[in-house]
Parts: sequence; C-alpha cells; structure tokens
Amino acid sequence: MVKNGTSRSARRDGTVITIAAVVALAIFARMFVVDAAVVQGKSMLPHYRGGEVVVLVKAAYGLRGFAGRYAIRWGQPREGDVVAAVRPDNGERVIKRIGEIRGEKESPLYFLVGDNGLESIDSRDFGPLPLNDIIGKVFPQR
Repeated sequence: MVKNGTSRSARRDGTVITIAAVVALAIFARMFVVDAAVVQGKSMLPHYRGGEVVVLVKAAYGLRGFAGRYAIRWGQPREGDVVAAVRPDNGERVIKRIGEIRGEKESPLYFLVGDNGLESIDSRDFGPLPLNDIIGKVFPQR
C-alpha cells in the first residue's frame, strides 16, 4: 500500500515539474522570442487594418536582455520590413515599415514610415530610430 502511494506522489511531482517547465518556457518565449501586437489606427492601410492582431517575432534580429538592449544580434532589419518599435517621444509601441536605413553599418538609424502616409505618425514626426528601439519583426509581412 505504501508502494502505491509513493508511485502516485512521484507522478504528481513529475506533473508539477512538467507544468512548471511549460509555464517557464512560455514566459521566456513571450519575453524574448514572440508576442502578439495590435495594429493601431489607419497608418498601415491598406496592408494592415487598425485592430488587427499580428505576431511579433522579438528574436528576428537577436535576443534582447532585461535592459531592453540587444545582448546577442544575428540579423539586421532591411528596408521594407514591417517592424514594431518604441516611439522615442512617448514610449508607445508602433507598427511601421522600414523605409530607409541611414548612417553607419555599426550603428545605423532606421527611418520608419506608415503605408498610409497621410494618416501616419512616423519617423517624419519623431525621427529615425536606433536598432535598440526596434522590438521585432511583424508577421505576416505584407
């Protein structure tokens, strides 16, 4: 009888460890690898509608540390990529297309533009952004 109780306890412990590992992996993935983002307003029409939910691949260009800077980089945004970034003037997350890359290869600046230029607040308003202000790449790319 004791043997049967020990077996149940071991299974329960294994289940708890498995659930804890899955939760930890999900938290890690959300913090560093992938997230969901919501397109705001009309700035990305006709390719993305306001309120549309897209996948944000945070690890598309590298892994960010806890301070928000890229700790490990393996890629660079390219002109035409749709990315999520942090506006420097108010900290708001925006989804824009990379229209132009300016500056040096070591520390380029990214000029972000909305697809609907008449309805977009973008780098024409808040200036070009460094790579550390780019959160990740939006999927699907359209």
